[in-house]
Amino acid sequence: MARHGIGAGRRIRTPGAALLAVLLAAATLSACGGSGDSGGAVTLTFWTHTHPPMIKLNRTLIAEYQRQHPNVRIEYQQIPNDEFDTKMLTAMSNGTGPDVLNLDDTTLRGEYLPKRLLAPIDYGALGAGSEDALKNRYLPRTLDGASADGQLYGLPSEFNATAFAVNTQHFADAGLDPNPPPKTWQDVTTDAKKLAAAGHQQAFSFLYLHSGWYTQQLQTLLNQTGGTITDPGHQKATVTSPQARAAVSIWAGLATGTERTADPNKTSREATAPFNDLATGRQSMAMVYPWAMEQIRESNPDTFAKLKLVPLPQLNPAAPVNRWYGYYWGVSRASEHQQQAWQFISYLASQSQRWLSDVKFIQPVKGWDTSPAGKGVPGLDVWSTAYRQGKFDEVAPHFAEIKDAVMTMINDTVFDRVAIPDAANKAAGTIDRSLGN
Repeated sequence: MARHGIGAGRRIRTPGAALLAVLLAAATLSACGGSGDSGGAVTLTFWTHTHPPMIKLNRTLIAEYQRQHPNVRIEYQQIPNDEFDTKMLTAMSNGTGPDVLNLDDTTLRGEYLPKRLLAPIDYGALGAGSEDALKNRYLPRTLDGASADGQLYGLPSEFNATAFAVNTQHFADAGLDPNPPPKTWQDVTTDAKKLAAAGHQQAFSFLYLHSGWYTQQLQTLLNQTGGTITDPGHQKATVTSPQARAAVSIWAGLATGTERTADPNKTSREATAPFNDLATGRQSMAMVYPWAMEQIRESNPDTFAKLKLVPLPQLNPAAPVNRWYGYYWGVSRASEHQQQAWQFISYLASQSQRWLSDVKFIQPVKGWDTSPAGKGVPGLDVWSTAYRQGKFDEVAPHFAEIKDAVMTMINDTVFDRVAIPDAANKAAGTIDRSLGN
């Protein structure tokens, strides 16, 4: 397997890769005696979204950290996924947010960094010494999701690309062979007709959860059509461009009319288990991420055994493109315990093998894919290829409002059958107002 892009790096046992765990662990183990920690009692607050495997390991690591640092108490709060964006941004904006938080890169770059809500990385607390030393632990460009104006503001807790999962039993029922899998979105439509004829009506569906889900799925299609949500300078909306409308058209074509691949009204709205339809065998195909496959394996092992991980369908299979997104641990600029907060993050980040083996959170440290836990990731070859083809989303200021406009545009098109140009014009007006035009 080729070793470049996100899959690049030396084996985990080599000095460069192994240095990550050694330095991060050293930094955290010295926290009690560090210059910023005299041994007095410190309480850190830590907020995350809701993902059961992540919560389980977070609790384990918090307990370990508190045993190693008796003077540190960590109050851990999980926020329901459909409330997370609003509650976190409101709390951070009024100064009542947590010391340590975990955010997706689009929200971080689109809302928190422009509003100066996060503290820059404390390289000393991480045992790194400098930005270059820290970057050397990670694969190229993977820290860009927490970067602005030449500063870094977070460490990746998970780093994702997009693949496709097909239920091989459903395919067999329909007389389909998953080898080769559907390569284009038109292939998905063609296969869906045969699946429906075999009794599998919910062949493929997008997820209709909160605005973040809508936007990331549309961005996956925009990457393939060459469309964007705003112009490069974030001065005006571009959702009315032919390329952007083409992405919406792919979505609408799969969700509406005689060619639809599922009834979107019947798609699960359970944000804590977003892939519930795939996991329970109601859905035959889905766009998935590494963590999603692990969640399905834990909740529905029988269904998981029937799933095959394959590359994401493309508009142009000859020039495949993918999408990166990550979650990053960061520290509130308002925190009174920033050094201790970064030392705690250092401990979380030093456990990349456990995040990979227990949660299937891929952290883009050098050598992740050749490590013992990396070799055990199902579909490693698919993920490695997807990472090499990926890029971060472009984000704009006031991105929470922009995501709401994207969600409304899709809902207008899919559920209210508004013509795509009209829905795009409406969204463009909302986005332009958010950008100040």
